[in-house]
Parts: sequence; C-alpha cells; structure tokens
Amino acid sequence: MFSRVYRSHLLNLNRTIRHFYLPMKRKYSDTTSLDPASKRRDTTMAANANAAMPTIALTACEKRLKDLLVDVAKFIDADAGNTPSSPSAKGDDDGNSNGSASEEKKDEPLVLRWAGGWVRDKLLGIESHDIDTAINKMTGEAFAMRLRDFCDVDAHRARHAISPGDIGNLHKIARNPDKSKHLETTTTRLFGLDVDFVNLRKETYTEDSRNPQMEFGTAEEDALRRDATVNALFYNIHTERVEDFTGGLPDMAARLIRTPLEPLQTFTDDPLRVLRLVRFASRLGFVIDGGWRGLWGM
Repeated sequence: MFSRVYRSHLLNLNRTIRHFYLPMKRKYSDTTSLDPASKRRDTTMAANANAAMPTIALTACEKRLKDLLVDVAKFIDADAGNTPSSPSAKGDDDGNSNGSASEEKKDEPLVLRWAGGWVRDKLLGIESHDIDTAINKMTGEAFAMRLRDFCDVDAHRARHAISPGDIGNLHKIARNPDKSKHLETTTTRLFGLDVDFVNLRKETYTEDSRNPQMEFGTAEEDALRRDATVNALFYNIHTERVEDFTGGLPDMAARLIRTPLEPLQTFTDDPLRVLRLVRFASRLGFVIDGGWRGLWGM
C-alpha cells in the first residue's frame, strides 16, 4: 500500500503532465515518420521547452552537497587545463586519457547532474541516500581528485563548514560487465550521503558482445542508454531543474515502466535489464509497458 506522501507526489506529477505534456502529445500525434520511441522523445523535448518542471526539495545534507559540488565545478572551470591523469572514459585498459572529454567539449562549462534512481525516488517522495553524479566532460575519477584538491584548501573547508568526518575516502569501483557495470566509477561519502561520480556516456553494442564501446556523450545520449524512462531523469544541480529526455515524467505519473528506446533494442543490448525492470515494477507498484511484455508473451 502506498503512503500518503507517495500518492501526493504522484498526484502532483499527474497535474504537471495534464497541463503541459498532453497538449504537446496532441500537437505531435500526427507525426508518422518516426518510430514510437522517437515520437515520445520529440514530444517530451517540446513539452520540456514550455513546461514548469516539477521541483525537488533537498534535505539539508543534499543542499550542502549541491553547494559544494557547484563550487568545485567553478573551481575546476577557473583552473582549466590542470586536470590530473585518469583512465579513459572509453573504459580501455591503456589509461591514455587525461580524464577529460574530446576537444569539442573543452570550452563547455563543467556541468554536474544527479541522475537515475535518486531523482526518481525524490519525485516519488522516497528518501534516498545514494546519489549518482553524472559529469559532462570529465571522468568520475578525475573530478573526484579535483574535489579532494578543493577540499584541501582551508578557505574552502571553512566556507562549506567541512569537518573531518564529512568527507570519506575515495574508492574506485572497477568495471564488471558480468553485472552490467561497463564503466568504472569513483565513490565517496559526503555529508552522510553515498556519492558516485561518473561521466555522461553513450554506449555502442556489437551483435556478438554485451560489453559496449563507450565514449563521452550528451545528457540525452546518457539517458537513452538507461534501462527505463523513470530511471533516466536528471537533476541539474546548477539550474536546480529536473531534465527529462525520454518521457520519464509522464511514465512516472502513469506508474509505467517503459524503455527509453524500442524494447527489443534495449534488451538485446543488455538482457539483464529485463530482470531489473521486473524488480523495479514490483518494488514501486508500477505496471510494465505492454510493448515489451509482448516480446516474451508476458
């Protein structure tokens, strides 16, 4: 049975969808040249441009973390060109990258987004102490090393009231393709929250392997590689806005588990996603989109 707070959050999401997404859906309903997933993304992006997106209320610890990370990003931007060495975002074993994205991204400001399950749970009124931080043009390890540099400055520690117990050790978590973990991340504990750092990426699969080729990607490309639209939402900590590239907000309001891409492509890329989505549907009380249930006669 859902809590009163959970039902209230779903009701608020439904109001957002009714006022902003449904008119755009009707406007784009005559588009016939795109596959269903592409149509849904176009509708979502058009609606996002005009919609007042739902807001997320941060706890005191989350606000401290957000303020710290925003300042670290400014610190890195002001000191561009001094990024330490770290393994390549493509996940190869050569470590031949300095942890930064390709040349075309070098002039972009550093942007951090909280991603996936934390965003989903906060919108549903469920507290979460595990935050995935997606970075637009640095690897997680490179960013975490600069975070450590920032926090070593006494003035920065004073500004953010950082005590010795507020920041834990940095840990690098290696790739584990057998468990669908295709890119190493760096994790630490900040202000009582477990925080992972990883770069935005896009994945390309071949027919004979579940291990994708990876490279830096955009926020939309990162969202499209995820298992479900409700797990593909971002919270941009600089703008304090929810970002939806796949239709996750309407699906959350409808309590629906749907894949960002066409189901066959999503599950062919990584079959373990089927089990994860069944688990999410059961835990959240959501229903599974009929478009992919039919693939297995469910």
